[in-house]
Amino acid sequence: MAQVNTVLGPIHPKQLRITSLHEHILFSTPGWEYSPEARQHFDAPRVFERIYNDLLDFKAAGGRTVVDVSGIGIGRDIEFYVCLSRYTGVHIVACTGFWAQRKILPYFAERDIDYHTGLFVKELTQGMGTTTVRAGVMKVGNSGDRFTALEELTYRAAARASKRTGAPIVTHGTQFARKQAEILLDEGADPTRVIISHLDAAYALDLERDKELGRKGFYLGYDHIGTEQSWSKAPYAMPDEKRVELVVAMIRSGFLKQIVLANDTNGWSIGIVHRETQEHTYAHLLRNFVPKLLKAGVTEEQIHTMLVETPERLLPF
Repeated sequence: MAQVNTVLGPIHPKQLRITSLHEHILFSTPGWEYSPEARQHFDAPRVFERIYNDLLDFKAAGGRTVVDVSGIGIGRDIEFYVCLSRYTGVHIVACTGFWAQRKILPYFAERDIDYHTGLFVKELTQGMGTTTVRAGVMKVGNSGDRFTALEELTYRAAARASKRTGAPIVTHGTQFARKQAEILLDEGADPTRVIISHLDAAYALDLERDKELGRKGFYLGYDHIGTEQSWSKAPYAMPDEKRVELVVAMIRSGFLKQIVLANDTNGWSIGIVHRETQEHTYAHLLRNFVPKLLKAGVTEEQIHTMLVETPERLLPF
C-alpha cells in the first residue's frame, strides 16, 4: 500500500487529515551559517519555541499535517523537524529539491542531470542528506524573470525521479507556469503528481491559464493565502478576498479536486535581508481563510475535499 513519508516515518494517507500542502518550517539564504551573526539568526531554543507554538496553534485550529517545501540549502533542518513533529504531534512532510538558481549552492549547480535525478531518488527512498529520514515530496523552482538552464535541469531531474518513485512534485515561479508544465510533460511526468504553485500571485493572475493547466491534470496551488498588502510588501501580496474569488471560480469551473490551499508562510526566516518572518502563521488558513470560503458559499464538503481528500491522493507514493 502506498504510504506518506513524514519525518517520523511512513504513515497511512488517512492519518494526514487536514493538511497544508505548501509551507516553510525554516527558510533561509544559503551561507547565513558562516556569518558572524549566525547565532543571532538562529538561536535554536527561541526558534523552536516560536515554531512549536505555531504548530500547536495550527493543530488547535484543526490542522494535522504540514508539508515543508524548504529544500536543499534554504533552511531544511531534518533533526529540528523531527523534534518539532515529535513534541507537537503535527505530521511534517519534508522535501528534496531546490528553490531557484540563485539559491542552488555551487556544489549542486555543477552536477549533471543524472546526479540530480539520483539525488532526488536517494532522498525520497533512503534518506535526506546523511540521515535516514526520507523526503515526501520534491521541490523545484525557477527565477521570476527567466527560466535558466540549471533550473530546467532540476525540473527534468524531478520528472525523472517522479517516474521512478511516484513521488509528487511542487513547483515555484508561476510567471512560467506553462513552461513548467511543458518541461515536466516532455520528460513524461504524470501531471496528477504535480502541484503548479503560486497561481494566486498578485502579479500573475490568469484564470484561463489555471483552467488550461487543470484540463491537463495538474494540481493548482492557491498557496499565498494570508500574504496581504496591509502588512506585506511582497509583489504577490493581495487581499484574501481576491483569493476566495479565485477558488470559487475554479470550483465552479469543475476543478474542485485539483485545488491546493496553503499559506506559504515561514515559521522562521534565517538571514534573509529583504523579508522578515511573516506575520501570519500556519493556522491562518483554517482560522481565517476557511470562514471566508464558507461565507462565499463554498460547502464544508468542498473544503474537506481540498484540505483532506486532495492530500490523501497526492502525497502517497
